[in-house]
Amino acid sequence: MREHIVFDCYQTLIYKKNIVNIVQVFSRNILKKKIPSYYIKHGYNIIYDRYKFKRPRFETPQKRKEFYIGYNIELFNIIGITVSTYQALQLSKYLEDALWVCYPDTLIALKYFKKIEVPMGLLANWTKTLDKVLKDVNLTSYFDFVYSSYNLKLDKPNPKIFTKTLGNVISKFDKVYYVGNDYELDIAPAKKAGLIPVLIDRDNRYPDSVDCIRIKKLTDLGKIINL
Repeated sequence: MREHIVFDCYQTLIYKKNIVNIVQVFSRNILKKKIPSYYIKHGYNIIYDRYKFKRPRFETPQKRKEFYIGYNIELFNIIGITVSTYQALQLSKYLEDALWVCYPDTLIALKYFKKIEVPMGLLANWTKTLDKVLKDVNLTSYFDFVYSSYNLKLDKPNPKIFTKTLGNVISKFDKVYYVGNDYELDIAPAKKAGLIPVLIDRDNRYPDSVDCIRIKKLTDLGKIINL
């Protein structure tokens, strides 16, 4: 049986390191306030859910700047603090030091599937920076293809992003798995497109009764994909 794995990227394979700590340092240095990490994490979880269906294209550096000023102002409003436009811009500069890094299980899983010759691809909602980010974290060599919503002009959860880009893969393989961390963006549309969705749920955001394959770490994929 021929099987293929397609991965989401953000919070599936990689994440931004030390964001919470950076926001805490900014808060102490600029706002003169101490904010416990719990509130910052909670704020980021809420704002992620608010923005996950609003995919910015960032056609210009100015558009990117304006987006993150608004994003940072909203983040602090969620926490219960009002920040100025200038302070929001300062936070963006602080966050430039946050690096993209792989989860500990990412490379273990990718190396395993590459070794046993399971083909892999990547399909993610992302800006034009995706190729550079993957190169920075040394993941480029693992994928037969990399598709971003920026290049495709389609965003998840539109199932067409899967059928349009993966039609050839779906027709050639007996099983095509799509691994992602968000039910609405990843699991539901992948299922509609005829893929086998796999939910990576590291932080227990979903119940055990969720109606798809659910794993806690990427290395658990080896138990599902039996060659």
